[in-house]
Amino acid sequence: MVETNSINPHEGKNNEREVTDPVTHLPIIIHDNTSVELEHIPPHPSREKDPESQKPDGEEGSRQRHATMEALVVEETHRGRWETPGGAESKVKVQSAMIAAGSAGIGGTGGLIFLWIWSKLFNGLSFGWFELFFGIMGCIILAIGVGACVIVYDRFDIFHNPTPHEDERIIEKQSAKKEPPKARGEDAPESATWLNSLLHSLWPIVNPTLFISIADMLEDALQATLPALIHGVRVADIGQGSEPMRILGIRWLDAGEAAEERDGMKAEEGDFVNMEVAVSYRARTTKGSGLRGRSGNAHLLTEFLVAGGMVLPVWVELTGMLATARMRIQLTPNPPFFSILTLTLLGQPKVTMICTPLAKNFLNIMDIPGLSGWLQRSVDAAIAEYVAPRSLNLDLKTLLMGREKMDTDALGVVVITVRSAKDFREGDAGNPLKSKDDKRGDGYVTAGWSKWGKPLWSTRIIKSDGNPIWEETTGLLVGPPEVNAQEKLRLQLWDCDRLTADDLLGTVDVPLKQLMHSPDTRNRIAIREDGFSDTNGSPCPGTLSWECGYFSKTTLEQHLEHRHQNVDEIKDRIEAEAEEKLREAKARNDETEEIEQQKKEDLKEKSDEIIASTKPTQEWPSGILSLRIEQINGLEVQKIKQSGVKEGGEDEESDDLPSAYCTVIINHQRVYKTRTKLKSNKPFFDAGTEKFIRDWQNTTVIIAVRDARMHEIDPLLGVVVLPLHTLFKHCSHTTDSFPLVGGIGYGRMRLSLTFRSVQALLPKRLLGWDVGTLDIQPYVRPSLDLAADFASCKLTFRTVYGKGKMASHQDGGWKQKRDKPVRLAVNKRYASCLLIEFRKHAFGPDKTVAFSTLWLKDLPDNEEVGVSLPVYKNEDGSLERARANSTNDGGEMMGMIDVKVRFWPGLSGYHQNSADQDTNMADVMEVLDCAEETKETTQEWLTDDESDSDESVGSHRSSSSSSSASLSDMVGDGTRGLVNGFADFKKKKGELHRKHRGLMQWRAARNVAWMGRGIENTAHQLGHRVTGAFKHQDRDTGIEKEV
Repeated sequence: MVETNSINPHEGKNNEREVTDPVTHLPIIIHDNTSVELEHIPPHPSREKDPESQKPDGEEGSRQRHATMEALVVEETHRGRWETPGGAESKVKVQSAMIAAGSAGIGGTGGLIFLWIWSKLFNGLSFGWFELFFGIMGCIILAIGVGACVIVYDRFDIFHNPTPHEDERIIEKQSAKKEPPKARGEDAPESATWLNSLLHSLWPIVNPTLFISIADMLEDALQATLPALIHGVRVADIGQGSEPMRILGIRWLDAGEAAEERDGMKAEEGDFVNMEVAVSYRARTTKGSGLRGRSGNAHLLTEFLVAGGMVLPVWVELTGMLATARMRIQLTPNPPFFSILTLTLLGQPKVTMICTPLAKNFLNIMDIPGLSGWLQRSVDAAIAEYVAPRSLNLDLKTLLMGREKMDTDALGVVVITVRSAKDFREGDAGNPLKSKDDKRGDGYVTAGWSKWGKPLWSTRIIKSDGNPIWEETTGLLVGPPEVNAQEKLRLQLWDCDRLTADDLLGTVDVPLKQLMHSPDTRNRIAIREDGFSDTNGSPCPGTLSWECGYFSKTTLEQHLEHRHQNVDEIKDRIEAEAEEKLREAKARNDETEEIEQQKKEDLKEKSDEIIASTKPTQEWPSGILSLRIEQINGLEVQKIKQSGVKEGGEDEESDDLPSAYCTVIINHQRVYKTRTKLKSNKPFFDAGTEKFIRDWQNTTVIIAVRDARMHEIDPLLGVVVLPLHTLFKHCSHTTDSFPLVGGIGYGRMRLSLTFRSVQALLPKRLLGWDVGTLDIQPYVRPSLDLAADFASCKLTFRTVYGKGKMASHQDGGWKQKRDKPVRLAVNKRYASCLLIEFRKHAFGPDKTVAFSTLWLKDLPDNEEVGVSLPVYKNEDGSLERARANSTNDGGEMMGMIDVKVRFWPGLSGYHQNSADQDTNMADVMEVLDCAEETKETTQEWLTDDESDSDESVGSHRSSSSSSSASLSDMVGDGTRGLVNGFADFKKKKGELHRKHRGLMQWRAARNVAWMGRGIENTAHQLGHRVTGAFKHQDRDTGIEKEV
């Protein structure tokens, strides 16, 4: 017998390491569990009583408690050997015997054939047909003999092994013969016998749907690391079985240094209970090899999509697990009495599985080299995310009580305006092939967090300028990960190179904590000018002029300021209720701190409820939008070739189920994409994102659901359109199911959206959309001092994505033909300008003699604005500098012109040429076509009768309607009917194809369209690469993806 005090819990553990415990904030030595420890877990032992534990204090006490817990695990693992369950060991022996017999027979026969060929070629040994025949017969007999011996041995071994029930009784008797563990003193782990008995009764009746989040997490890990031969994976089912998890021991822990901030871990306040627990799982031995018997153990049903569209189902059975964890649970006076759970694993747990293909007599897919290891590594990688010093936070109150989350994870937003840079070193100073101007570099600035490293935003590129002026603004969300990691806001100046890696010219780092708490930057904008430093922190030439400020979420007082509610009365009532709930706790010595902490928690909870139940304030239009896609129910694809109504709905095991993924579009820009849920009519996403919204009153959110298909363009299953001014008409939080409309599928999507205002009052010009259409009125008038030579020139209006013209008029000024306004497509509105060129006719190309610029960041949305623009003479490259730099200094001024403009937010038909070159824009245009056709249906769900249709779904000239409008604007009245008829025909044809009708109802036609799209995309990519070698392209940070 191995006694507890003779066992060293750390003996033979070479993978030990010291980390900071997220629960107690104390250093602790942990190790990864091994397969040897796992295999020694015995069956459930007989009931034994362990003495209650007392608490040790301090760092040494924390180490001592963990050491005694490991001693308990070592003792448990030395009480009996774990035999492989389910007869899998016998199956492996038989397979090995067959392989050995086959190898012996084939190897012997092959050797004889080789000797016979040798004798014929070299006339060596006398080896004829007679010897060859009897030699082959001997090899066959040898193979049969080897196989028979192994089979006999296997049967003998099976017959002399006890049955599953006998095996359990034998190990139980062996465990009973051992002396019960001696009392291990006051530091012994608490007995978990009663809890194991409870789990044994409760475990089989727990609803398996509660484990969907675990399957979801595992599916994410598998999707992120798919091997080349697998195109997709889906966790089709999960079950906990009837065999429960076993708790080896529970240890109570003291608070340690949790109340202090340490290693970036935020100090904890309030009442908590800290525990350390060791858990294990051992699969029960099952009768037979059928899935009915195996389903008694924890299991997964996974489906692998391989080449050719084949789906290979694989049964994954959990055979064993060993883990040690620490947890901290925050206590509350109201049911369920638990709030925030912090869980951390002390070392990498050991998990073992058995994988069985469900196809009869099919090759075991897990025996394919590398695939079984990939599955094991994916599981280990998913678990490793929560090994100390990392941790997992769960809101038990929300989970147990079903209370919806009514607040955003983000704490606030950092608003940044990058103005200009100067005196920095030349990016291409060492290149002798470049001119002096080109050596200044092509500068742009990125913004992000220093420890994360990934740029979250980038300015435009300004070529060959030693003093670039950007004047661009963005907002970065600040959440608990950034605060706990003690991040720094990092701005970096780069020199863009076409053929080589970009050069870093300088870095500016500002501690986030300083921005959040400094009176100069908290809820206000501060103007800064900081010097650059290199990667080592040493100063380097140059300074950056910029503005920044941290804006927190609005308080309860600000939210109720104009609602005629007394905030002081609400606070007094909450404080009185907190004191009443904790009146029994006043007998303790620390009752004051406990009551004050409870008051803060109750005030926070009540404030979230009040703000979520009321409409967002118009005084604070900017804020944080939290969007979470929970699940789509009843998702199926319309059977266009079937008549009537199919009874019973879509079969959950049907091969025609869609593989859905969602794309979130905010203000006609893609911002988020979920993972693909393979072949499911009830895909569970539980995926969400948070974005900074400039003005919630004019923001539209569209969620598009597509079906991921092989060798086809992913079709739209449907869209959900959510104008925030309608969605948040009565409250700031909503959770509801919305129908999918406009696509080839059906279903209802369950969404949760929350908006929280921040204390930022941005100027009206910064509250608009980043994409839209610029409408220029057809009359432009010159000032009296403008020279006649310039007044006789024709005007050319340019944006990055569009061009229009006006001719000079005999009455003075310039006028558009047919008195139609000039409309130009705009993308990246806050980083671009309208360039007006004065073009003079000359031999060859027309010459630009003068110009004017209007920066679109200065225009509000949906308002006609009259502006007077200075006209500058085009000399010494002044036009290129004025077009790239946001400055009013364009050189020698020659006069003024008066222009009336209006900015229509949103994509329109004028963006069609750009969409042909940009797949992301083309995707959004298709979604807008779908949304436009279902506008009336959407309004029935979301808007009241008095709602203005111009502000809802298709308010900003969606692609279908505006495309027709743009065509009719460019032609005369005599051909209007013909053009409109052609536009209607194209619109109807596009609608039929999008819904897989007409020609696209045939799969062959869809395959051809997919190949055509692939050729176009490849051609565009090659074109971008060739163009990129000669022309700079702005950096694109891409959209956020779940995986």
